[in-house]
Amino acid sequence: MSRASRNPRQERLDAILESLLADERATAQALAERFGVSLMTVHRDLDELQRRGVVRKFRGGVSIERTGTYEIAAAVRRRLALPQKLALGAAAAQTVAPGTSIMLDDSTTVATMIDHLAGAEDLRVVTNYLPGLAALARHAAVETVALGGTYDVGHESFLGAGALAAVRGVRVDTLFLSTTTADADGLYHQEDSIVSLKAEMLRVADRRVLLLDSGKIGRRSFHLVAGWDAIDDAIVDDAAPAHFVDALRTRGIRVQVVRVPPTPNPDQE
Repeated sequence: MSRASRNPRQERLDAILESLLADERATAQALAERFGVSLMTVHRDLDELQRRGVVRKFRGGVSIERTGTYEIAAAVRRRLALPQKLALGAAAAQTVAPGTSIMLDDSTTVATMIDHLAGAEDLRVVTNYLPGLAALARHAAVETVALGGTYDVGHESFLGAGALAAVRGVRVDTLFLSTTTADADGLYHQEDSIVSLKAEMLRVADRRVLLLDSGKIGRRSFHLVAGWDAIDDAIVDDAAPAHFVDALRTRGIRVQVVRVPPTPNPDQE
């Protein structure tokens, strides 16, 4: 679609989102001045973005930063900490052995593994993440198993009683999962529907591998997903605190620290 034929409001919504991805939060007044529109127009735009589940309004402004009680939509999450997620996903995919079954949760971190599975041989992949199902369907050598349930637009995945029942009906060699925050006591998430499903996934896997970018470390969310005794392996990026990595290894968890390539500076190209 050409720029001339695009909806001006949609362009502004996209621009507001790009601004928030860079700054994490902004006041409505600052956005009105930046985009040359009225304060009322900005509030309508923010209402629309909140309706779509990609931002959260607060008095006088808006935010997409992570909180302990609210998870932002997958459409936004997959663009946060992207270099770290890509590095973690590539490293995790290298551990997948031919002839095995794996389960992928609906996290945008684990989703970065999928493109690396294209050349896998005799692999069965189980997931409730709809974009992941669509991507895996293009790989003929991969047998894809969908975990059904009630579709959640914000998470782009199937949740609820149906998804729980589907998970309970399978057993897999390895689960790859992520979560929103983690500290010395365990893994956390903001939403109980996600917590119950991740907990069930942990129970049906022989090996549990956590992918965790360093921005999630040392923080808590409202619900405890599991303690560290539920995790066998952890893959973290090279900005993870050394004391955190050491603590996991002391618990007997195998930890792989992955280097994140520096982001190119366009001004130097």
